[in-house]
Amino acid sequence: MNRAVVEQIAQAGAGKLALARKAPLRYLTRAALAGAFIFVGALLSCLCSAWFYSGALPVAKLLGAVTFSAALTLIVLLGGELFTGCNLVMGVSLYENQVSPAGALRVWIMSYLGNLAGLLALCLVLVGSGASADLLGAYLAVIVPGKLSLPWYVLLLRGVLCNYLVCIGVFAGFRLQSETGKALVIALAITTFVLTGLEHSIANMAYFALYALYTHTADWAAMGWNLLWVTIGNLLGGAVLLGWPLWYAAEEKEK
Repeated sequence: MNRAVVEQIAQAGAGKLALARKAPLRYLTRAALAGAFIFVGALLSCLCSAWFYSGALPVAKLLGAVTFSAALTLIVLLGGELFTGCNLVMGVSLYENQVSPAGALRVWIMSYLGNLAGLLALCLVLVGSGASADLLGAYLAVIVPGKLSLPWYVLLLRGVLCNYLVCIGVFAGFRLQSETGKALVIALAITTFVLTGLEHSIANMAYFALYALYTHTADWAAMGWNLLWVTIGNLLGGAVLLGWPLWYAAEEKEK
């Protein structure tokens, strides 16, 4: 692990906090853009899965996994403040003493709320348009109840491993210079997490919002319970399971 990369990530975290403090609306807008990009990936994944779900389940799962990587690719290449990516960045910034725990928490909360606002806006536009409503509604009616029935410890552990993989893609955005290389690492990491059936808090927001809007039925308590444990797991996976070893493995600072 290169010390320069650790310092680059830590400085990025300090920059996020500075923007969140000085221009909170601008920071929330960047987070909303990231939420919108997650919506794009989730929508593409759902459509590709739904087309083949009843007739060719393995094809449906593979296509859904591969296409969801579009979400993180858009965020890394075009920009945006994704909560799960911020877990890694702010975690490393904490270990480097570039931000305080309160500062990291501010960024995590603001990115989380901004992500929700951005994806919810596009969910409302999509449902209002009526495009692919029957296909998406039927597919989400199959997958969402399964997510809501999982025990808390399963949600937590799936959230941890999910963001470990997601943040490998985020780390590639810092470590690699080639945009093609970044996209390839992101595709491999995201395809792995989706195929495995892991849980991503921001993606789940999109699935739950669309499910509620299409089916007109929503167990808000179960959705909140899912998001609580998946969010905690995502934070631990990015900031601790990946972030701490990456930071600790780097060369010591020159004195």
